[in-house]
Amino acid sequence: MPAAASPRILRGAPYFPVADVATTGAYYRDVLGFQLEYAGGDPPEFAIYSRDGCALMLRRVADPSRIQSNEARGGTWDAFFWVSDVDSLFEELKGKGATFAYGPTLQPYGMKEFAARDPHGYVLGFGQTVQG
Repeated sequence: MPAAASPRILRGAPYFPVADVATTGAYYRDVLGFQLEYAGGDPPEFAIYSRDGCALMLRRVADPSRIQSNEARGGTWDAFFWVSDVDSLFEELKGKGATFAYGPTLQPYGMKEFAARDPHGYVLGFGQTVQG
């Protein structure tokens, strides 16, 4: 009898509480290059944006004063994406007016990475594995 295949995780997405889904989504679209996949409600209460198959979810919350990024709690990123050309992506986002937590940096763990900050302060890391 053949062994059953293990269930596979097909996709993941960070989930960001936001004050305004449409305004935040426009930033992800216009500045960070994500495309709208789905929006629910009018005005939208929830949306999924993706770039190159990598998704993130935005959800309107009633009390935006409670929104807090991982960085504000002592962490680094709220999401991290591995990319094929970190320098080109940095230049693309810089040209669109992105705000950065830090620019391209070679890390001791073999990644060259940068981090962009969204309007709520969420930090998205983008990195490329480099040969050491």
